[in-house]
Amino acid sequence: MITRHFLKTFATLLVGLGCAAFGGTAAAQGTPSAKATFAYGMLKTLPACSTTDAAGCGGVGDSGWHSILKQQIKLANQKDLFMNASLQCGIVTDTTVKSLNSTSTSSYDTAEARGTVRVRVKITTPDGSVVYAQPNSGAELAAGPGSGEGIVFCDRIQQLKAKFSGLQCTASLTTGVVTCTTPEELQLILKTLNAAAFNYVAPNLQSGVHIVEVQARNSAATGATGTNGSLASANAFIGMGSVAVESVRMIKGNDGTTLALD
Repeated sequence: MITRHFLKTFATLLVGLGCAAFGGTAAAQGTPSAKATFAYGMLKTLPACSTTDAAGCGGVGDSGWHSILKQQIKLANQKDLFMNASLQCGIVTDTTVKSLNSTSTSSYDTAEARGTVRVRVKITTPDGSVVYAQPNSGAELAAGPGSGEGIVFCDRIQQLKAKFSGLQCTASLTTGVVTCTTPEELQLILKTLNAAAFNYVAPNLQSGVHIVEVQARNSAATGATGTNGSLASANAFIGMGSVAVESVRMIKGNDGTTLALD
């Protein structure tokens, strides 16, 4: 038989849980409306590395998307968000080419290393839906992990090519003149793309509290050709960063795309 004391205790517990749930909602909605907010911090390193060495580099070639900065802002009514994200990022590429007894018709021995850091801005709206600030894609040196997503903040492709034939030379027995018939060949190619900071926009947002997260994705890739044991390694990492978020009202119909250029 359920006693009156138990029913009273159970009713009190239900009232307490109801207050706690209501209090959590009220705390989020109680955030005052604001025009701007700012966040900075020492970021996660998110190392990504790759190597052709059998010993490996103890890392992964693609970190995937990770939130590195987070802030929230409340919009009083339907407005737009302007965001500026800045980031320190670094890339290490190392290429070693070993070439021996090549001929003028043989292919090159090559070693190639690439490191990339991509950034995007994720916005969680009051109803829980997720949108990404624009632009969310841009110029790339070449396709790779995460291609077509986010803005490239750091990207480097390093390629070293060699064709070494050794001492393919002869000396005249009469004059002593040394003649080398096949020149050695060495070529270094570097391709880079960088953006220390970028402006983003999220138009036509609903009123309420919006959570803004800056996300980064690091990737590294390597490759080598030839039969003489060429080596390559790459590492991509990030350091300090900051994000500034501002509530604005843009010109009607302006979605952030550029006007036609003459």
